[in-house]
Amino acid sequence: MKPSRMMLSALLLLLAVAPAMAQRDDFGAVDTIIAEAYQIDAKTWAVNISLFNDEEILAISLPMKFSAGKTRILADSTIFKGGRVEHFRVKTARADTATQCLTIGLINDIGISVPPVAPGRGRIATVFVSSTDGNPVENLMVDTTTTPPGNILQMVKPKVEEIIPAFVYRSLSVPTAEEKAKKN
Repeated sequence: MKPSRMMLSALLLLLAVAPAMAQRDDFGAVDTIIAEAYQIDAKTWAVNISLFNDEEILAISLPMKFSAGKTRILADSTIFKGGRVEHFRVKTARADTATQCLTIGLINDIGISVPPVAPGRGRIATVFVSSTDGNPVENLMVDTTTTPPGNILQMVKPKVEEIIPAFVYRSLSVPTAEEKAKKN
């Protein structure tokens, strides 16, 4: 094998294996979020977001980046109805048109007993994406990313360990002229 072919083969192998190496799940099988896009019309697509998990999930952070070549697009709406997280108390989808990103945030319980997502597989949300410049949307691409202020692709499972930190309040007093004179 020629050196250039060997390097190309090694590069292709690395590209094929790298995504799997980035995943980490210390609690069983690697949980997976799947984005499946389908075209509704020339300027509108939908992306079904599905989840495979083998343990209960309490919260999900899912930042995504959308691209369609030179066509400017917007993730203009997200629905959770009928999905596996429909019962969650917090379901947000924050779009950033400048970066063509969307951050989905899901939390099951905010003081009211709400069950986590049980192990299984199925749709958690559907995101609708449309052209903002009037051009047709061809070859929609979706990937995970990091969005401000530090949202990364992650999930939280029970048992969440709580840490209660110490809280210190200090009043900073301004020294009087007499106290300043004593220091000098």
